[in-house]
Amino acid sequence: MLQLAIILLVIGTLALLLELLVPGFDGFICGIVGIAALVLSAILAVIFHPNGWLFVGCGVVVLGLLGGLVYNFVTRRQLQGRVILNDTLAEDTDVVGDLSGMVGKEGTAVTILRPYGEADFNGIRMEVASKGPMIERGAKIRVLETQGTKVVVGVVDGN
Repeated sequence: MLQLAIILLVIGTLALLLELLVPGFDGFICGIVGIAALVLSAILAVIFHPNGWLFVGCGVVVLGLLGGLVYNFVTRRQLQGRVILNDTLAEDTDVVGDLSGMVGKEGTAVTILRPYGEADFNGIRMEVASKGPMIERGAKIRVLETQGTKVVVGVVDGN
């Protein structure tokens, strides 16, 4: 029975590696088969062998080492771009954090504000909300208040 436990350990390990390394392969089934084979292997080893816990401990150590090797392989250049996303998000605006300094500044509505849209304040585009009725595109607006990262604007008098 120990031979069957070893065979199931190898099959489970290979199935889990196949799930991790082959993109597009039906990994869900390989994962279920791999986990089931590993659990059954551990159960057989504990039940039918006097030193079964030693076998299970060795299996856990081997799987840990293989997991570390797979992690190193994936994080190196071999799979960069296919498995790991390396792109970073660039910031569009210079405005970060406290926006209370924006109160009173004037700008132009870039889009129709019904009630949300975009506005331009001296070259800085921001998402804003209108206070009251819809504001047409191109209208002159003024920041009335800020609520955290929400900027509330209104139409400048005379528009």
